[in-house]
Order: sequence, then C-alpha cells, then structure tokens
Amino acid sequence: MLYLARQEWELFGRPEVNYESEPLAITYPNKVTSGHETQPPFFSRIFMYWYTATDLPIIGYKGEIRPWSGAFIVWLARSAGVPESDLPSTVLHWDYIQHVMAADSESRFVSHAINAYSPKPGDIVCAPRGEAFIQSIHNYNDLRRGAYHCDLVVAQRPDALDVIGGNVVDAVSLAHIKLDRAGKVQPTKARPWSLVIEQRN
Repeated sequence: MLYLARQEWELFGRPEVNYESEPLAITYPNKVTSGHETQPPFFSRIFMYWYTATDLPIIGYKGEIRPWSGAFIVWLARSAGVPESDLPSTVLHWDYIQHVMAADSESRFVSHAINAYSPKPGDIVCAPRGEAFIQSIHNYNDLRRGAYHCDLVVAQRPDALDVIGGNVVDAVSLAHIKLDRAGKVQPTKARPWSLVIEQRN
C-alpha cells in the first residue's frame, strides 16, 4: 500500500497540502505536471479507484465527480492483496471504519483512539468531515456513521507523519501531520483526527 500510494502521488505531480491552512492550500513542485481530477489522464486513475470499490456511478446527479477518497483507500488495499474480509470495498470511509472497530484483536486491522496510539507507516488515520458532524464528535466513543476522510501513513519522523490521501484538493496529495512529544497525532481544525487504523501485517 505504501508503494502504491507513493506511485499515485508521483503520477498526480507530487502535490502537497497544508492541513494547517484554511482553506486547504495545495502546491506542486512542477506546475507543468500538476494533476487535477477533471483532467483526462487523472480522471482515468480516479475511475479505476472508484470501480474497484463500487458499481455505483462516479458522476453525481449534478454532473459532479463524487467524493473518491474512500475508493482510493480501498483501491490501495485491493491492489496490495488485502482481502475483502480484512477491509471491505466501499466508497464510504465509515463502512471500513465500522468493520475495523468491530474486528477482534487478532485481525489485520485494529482501531485505536487518536490519543492512545502512535501511528506508523502502513496505518490509516481518519477524521470526521463537515462542520456540524465534526462538532458532534468529541472522542473515539462518539464515532458513528457520517462523513470522514482517511489518509495512509507513508513515513514517520520524530515530530511528524507524512500521509497520502485521495481527493485532497481534487488530487492524490501528500500532507504532513504534526506529532506531540509522545508521538501522538495532533488534530487540527481542518482535520480533527479521531481514529487510527493500525495495520499489523
């Protein structure tokens, strides 16, 4: 999953997003190769992620491309050989979050509250989305069906994680997440991280 995430990030032109800014700011090292979901070469990748995860149409009723960050995580898992029984195919992050939260302690993926576990490469970090929904989530025990965003951890340093996610400012983007002195993720307003999915194999 790590290799595939970095591969897709490279294909999209290596965009980086600042999760501290409002609105989210995206930068490309080379503006000539910047990738956006509406451009044909990149939409073909998104089309591939989406139909790995679902048979639902990718285009919404208003002609918009539907949110595809959940499909991106599922595509990473399927392409890396992770079976459906470990992480189910879906375009909704909540579906696989709920599956992992219900799994036993011997499972490939297990969940942790964001302040109870230090993520490592291969883990997945998740945050609720939407202002009203975010305000209703105060801790791990409040997590329930709703809108989420999840990123794959691809690198770890003493003070930060590098994470890659899909549909982050309409691209496969990399972001840096700050860690506290204990190695725990520090939530931000843009990404109020609430959950870590630990990948054990």
